[in-house]
Amino acid sequence: MSDNLNLQLRVAKERMFRLHKAERKREDLLNRAYEQERLIRRLELQLESEQADVERLTRLSLTNLFHTILRSKSEQLEMERQQVLTAALQLETAKQALLDAQNALIKVGDDLANYQRAEDDYKKLMAVKESALLNAPLLSSELERMDDNIDDQKLLVKELQEALTAGKLVLASLTDASTSLEKAENWGKWDLWGGGGMISTHAKHSHVDDAKRFIHQANHQILNFRDELTDLNRSFHIEIDISDTLKMADYWFDGLIADWIVQGRITNSQSQTLSAMNKIRPVVTQLQKEFSAADATLSELITKRINWIEESSLDS
Repeated sequence: MSDNLNLQLRVAKERMFRLHKAERKREDLLNRAYEQERLIRRLELQLESEQADVERLTRLSLTNLFHTILRSKSEQLEMERQQVLTAALQLETAKQALLDAQNALIKVGDDLANYQRAEDDYKKLMAVKESALLNAPLLSSELERMDDNIDDQKLLVKELQEALTAGKLVLASLTDASTSLEKAENWGKWDLWGGGGMISTHAKHSHVDDAKRFIHQANHQILNFRDELTDLNRSFHIEIDISDTLKMADYWFDGLIADWIVQGRITNSQSQTLSAMNKIRPVVTQLQKEFSAADATLSELITKRINWIEESSLDS
């Protein structure tokens, strides 16, 4: 039974390989056909334009007289005809390439039809082999050990992915906050130079409000990020805040001193935001590396399990 089942598995795996190969080839041919169709449309328009040039040149007109003066009409006509011939040859080549791709698609379609059940057949045979291995006392423990390793690795990948996603959200909010603060700072400078008035003050406050909203969002996301890192036995503490008095000072007090106070607070908030980004970015970068490595390890474990099931002998 073992030899026969292994042989069926090898055949099913080969058929599944050919199915996937045919699917990739079909995708490539569809893209190739689409590109050739676009090229044909472009060349047809080009050919029409070149033919129109020849027709215009062969008619008696003021244009002909102009070409006769500047260049021999026969030379000009010959050049236009050569361009028509070139465009026609390119169009013919493109049409042939499209036909070749369409014919190849027909053949690939036949392969897909022949192998359409290959993946299902392979999965069914693998399920039969796996069930048999689980019922074999000397082999079941090895399969269970591999399954435990895969489950543990899946959990690690999941936790790393969740932490990575949470960290990226924090960075996105802080980046938006920093951009808003930079705009507020620029409008504030315009205020200090005396060229802004109420328009620049309003614009500055609008960007400050945006920054406060993004930083409030980041502070909330940092809490979630911290929880995710705790699951991975990591921790850090970052908290950012912009006081409500930041906006009030400009409206309550008129003059250079109040403007300088507001501008200083904007600059300080920007410094805190950039500092937070500099602390979080390396953590996110490290998480990305660990996630990629863990995901690769998971793929290796799954592949090893599949190969072990395919190659194991039930007679051992």
